Amino acid sequence: MKIVVTFPPGSANDAAARVFAASLSNKWGKPVVVENKPGAEGTLGAASVVSGRDDHTLLYTVADSVSVAPSLVDNLPYDPDHDLKPISSTTSIVLTLAVSNALAANSIDELIAIIRANPGKFTWTSGPSLPRYVFASFLRRNDLQMTFLGYRDAAQPQADLGEGRIQVLVTSLTASAAPVQMGKARYLAVLNPTRAAALPDLKTARELGHPELEIDGLGGIFGSNTIPETTRSQIEKDVAAVCAMRDVREKLEAGGHNVLDGSADQLRAGIKMQRQWLAEITRIVDIRNAQ
Repeated sequence: MKIVVTFPPGSANDAAARVFAASLSNKWGKPVVVENKPGAEGTLGAASVVSGRDDHTLLYTVADSVSVAPSLVDNLPYDPDHDLKPISSTTSIVLTLAVSNALAANSIDELIAIIRANPGKFTWTSGPSLPRYVFASFLRRNDLQMTFLGYRDAAQPQADLGEGRIQVLVTSLTASAAPVQMGKARYLAVLNPTRAAALPDLKTARELGHPELEIDGLGGIFGSNTIPETTRSQIEKDVAAVCAMRDVREKLEAGGHNVLDGSADQLRAGIKMQRQWLAEITRIVDIRNAQ
């Protein structure tokens, strides 16, 4: 069995995919190979799975690849609703709002007040896709002006946040932890619908009165529509069993994930919710140039 992962080696979602691959390999008594195919909002990996029409190849990706990618990638080489079948939810990567100590903001409301009093003075960046669109729409909703700075190197934003070269970072827990751990930045909120297992005392944006900042980093396993339903059902059952393993949960939570229930229904519901969020966001910002 092969799992195509739409993230680069060493990323948080790649690490999660490898945990599932190892656990499924043990359960099935067969090797499960991970192949990384990042790029183009996850569509390169998805296209390879769809075109292969192989019932021994699975896709590990986030819901964005199905919910958001069609709005960003011209001439998508597959129909995400017809050619890909949700099999199992896996984890929701923890997403956070972090600010540099250069800002005297200890809450989202204080952050709004500081930005409003200093239009255009501060700089922000984010992880790709939904984190960027959600924060850009948050700025627009609150009539706030900040400068967006894009990065090619995913490690650089952490360093720049710690040194105050950027003031706001909206990304995964693992991609923002270093400056916080060094005492150079702090978290204002978890952006997921539920609190993070790794940060149980940090409230969600919704709990803090800002549901417009809510994002779900939902990930899961998909397969091409050529995989028989009985096979998909068995994989779903086995992934759910892996999600329930204590050692697996502890490993994934330590890596900045909330572990899900492993069901296809949860994955489908997450995709539906993201599409609703996206429909609202696109009325506020241009997602192809969200700043």
